[in-house]
Amino acid sequence: MKKSSGYVILSALTLLLIIGLIFSAQMYYYYVRSSALKKTIDFKTAEILVNIAKTNNIENNEVIEFYDGTVKKDSNSFKINLKSGGKITIMFDQQAE
Repeated sequence: MKKSSGYVILSALTLLLIIGLIFSAQMYYYYVRSSALKKTIDFKTAEILVNIAKTNNIENNEVIEFYDGTVKKDSNSFKINLKSGGKITIMFDQQAE
């Protein structure tokens, strides 16, 4: 009797360990996925702000403030500071302008 109860406890602990590993792997996967989606949203927001700044004919070294952040145009790039904390630089080709 004592030997069989030891095996039951060991198998129960092994099952709990496997369930815990699966749960932690799922949580890590969703954390990485949500982080990637957040970066995509920030980049798309920066692209939208740059397009609005271009529409408003932004000049070199001029800063335009928006609700979601600020856009500064340098000689060959736009520097976007988002209110969510992201700092993004978008380069552009001078000849395409």
